[in-house]
Amino acid sequence: MRKKLAIIVSHPIQHFVPFYRCLASQSDLDSCVFFASKIGLSSYFDKDMKQDVKWQMDLLSDYRKIFLPGADGINGTSFFEVNNPNTWKALREFAPDAVLIYGYSQATMVKALFWCLMHRVPALLIADSELKSDRSALAQTVKRLILPIIFKAFRAFLTVGDCNEDYYSHYGVSRRRLFRSPFTIDETLYRDVRANKAAHRSEIRRRHSIGEEEFVALCVGKVSQRKRTSDLSDALRRIKAAQGDVPLRVLCAGNGEEYERLSNEARDEKLPMSFAGFVNVDELPYYYAAADLLVHPSGRDPHPLALSEAAAVGLPLIVSDKVGAVGPTDIAREGESALVYPCGDIDALSQLMLDLSGDRQRVEAMAAASLRIFDQNDMQTSLSGLRRALDYCWSGALSATDRSERP
Repeated sequence: MRKKLAIIVSHPIQHFVPFYRCLASQSDLDSCVFFASKIGLSSYFDKDMKQDVKWQMDLLSDYRKIFLPGADGINGTSFFEVNNPNTWKALREFAPDAVLIYGYSQATMVKALFWCLMHRVPALLIADSELKSDRSALAQTVKRLILPIIFKAFRAFLTVGDCNEDYYSHYGVSRRRLFRSPFTIDETLYRDVRANKAAHRSEIRRRHSIGEEEFVALCVGKVSQRKRTSDLSDALRRIKAAQGDVPLRVLCAGNGEEYERLSNEARDEKLPMSFAGFVNVDELPYYYAAADLLVHPSGRDPHPLALSEAAAVGLPLIVSDKVGAVGPTDIAREGESALVYPCGDIDALSQLMLDLSGDRQRVEAMAAASLRIFDQNDMQTSLSGLRRALDYCWSGALSATDRSERP
């Protein structure tokens, strides 16, 4: 008899859908995704990107799913907005053997956790929290008081990287309850692009009038203060002031609050910086293929999937030290596939970009490391982590320490 796994998540998220399809193909597992809302299924206005967004991807086929009661009326993702009635009834009717919950900062997720506690069904948590983000003294105090209590209610944790595991350990979770299950991407698409990288590289470069021999540093994400896209234009200015010509070009794939200002400044100052605007998920892999390097200067980013996408096509990474995907077993490994600099340090950022642009041998070595590391953090790794977590939950073979923490 197949074991039943319920998955509770706020809305269909393009990165996670391939994982749901993978689970649906497992002959010994009956999985069902419970969506709290229909956000992302139709066109919506993204206030950060300042434009309408419609994901060019099939988000619903080839896996079992249920929209919770009230899903049609939920248009935001805050705690009280994601508050579906009859969540318990939906879980009771499915009768899961385990429940995987995405986060704990929405009312529906808390309801699902309480249902698990009342029915002695193991609850698993997956989230990307880390300790790198700046938090007020009050927020830190509240977390120290509340999170250990919340975390004791979960039987196991699916972790996405080293910083994520450090976060749970910081709040008292035993490491034996942590199971690595990286966030997934559309691997089939990215592996196809990797196999035909040269052709895609030429096409995107032609589209944006970028020379075949130019060294291109790609930046993916919202063009915003939080993502610190302006650090890249400042770095180009620094290089230009120091040596006249700039031996590299920055290509930004994204839109946002600073798009107009930065694109106008780049044009007026003749900075080698191209702006593609918002790039949908069906075209984004081709932009990675067109680049020589990914730069992620964000001031706060728990575990950006742009790094996984870049690694999947073999790009070296330059990331700020505020990015939570850097670690010895994570997707960005300093000294192997990634170079890390202090967030906001324009001198350090410009020097790293300049160094790589003039060292093709090092770029090739880091690119090979990215490919190797991605293959260690692929879909099968995610599936294996979930299976080990479920085995742990269902076996009952807990240590004395774990029994004391067990709900």
